[in-house]
Amino acid sequence: MMKINPIMVLNILIVIFFLISVFTTVFMIKNAMSIYYILAASFVSLLLLFILYSINKGIPSSHRVISTIEESKDRLEFNDGAFIIDSPLLQQKQIIEWKAVEAIYCLNMIPLDGTYHNFEYSFFLNKPPVIVKYSNLKWYNRLFSSSESHSFEVKIDDYNNIDFNKIHQATNTFLLKKETSSAYLHKKFGNNIRSVKKNDTITSFSSDKPLKTFELYQIYDRGNTTQNDKLKEYRDNATKI
Repeated sequence: MMKINPIMVLNILIVIFFLISVFTTVFMIKNAMSIYYILAASFVSLLLLFILYSINKGIPSSHRVISTIEESKDRLEFNDGAFIIDSPLLQQKQIIEWKAVEAIYCLNMIPLDGTYHNFEYSFFLNKPPVIVKYSNLKWYNRLFSSSESHSFEVKIDDYNNIDFNKIHQATNTFLLKKETSSAYLHKKFGNNIRSVKKNDTITSFSSDKPLKTFELYQIYDRGNTTQNDKLKEYRDNATKI
């Protein structure tokens, strides 16, 4: 005797009710029925579709969501001639030659609403990166992504790039050709601290008003003349490491 799979039976029933719901929605639209009835029928269709998906694929767990996010983050590769930003989400690689780097600055800041990172490198370039697409692109990347870049600034932050912490040593090795301190990567903003002793208790607090919530560091700069207003501003306000 053939054994009946209950999941298969449930799938068939849900598909039948889903089709009925879709046909009902179409019927209502064609007959110009009340928008509330149409919305209700549409909601039932979506609900049945969600149930069907949940039964067969499962509701994504937090672990799976986190894994998916990590897999989609950018990665870095370094060599003597260039560094490469590999972007799985966009299915492309940006190749940036070291000789094309005009300046590098690092912004250390408290995350704002909607941001997840403390640190952000800005690479100012004298020519745009070369973009190399993956061989097999998804349809949306074929439609919406560009095959060339016109940007002379590349930003890399510590949330969206999984290899962010490799940048300091890479710039020392391939660009600066010397060892430099990584103290600028500590979550401090250079506030001056003042201590007050009262009743054998020492209290420390910032003597800076307003309190500093960010710091900008110059990692590397060729110092060439530029028309880039942002680079000019960074040169005027950054702390040299």
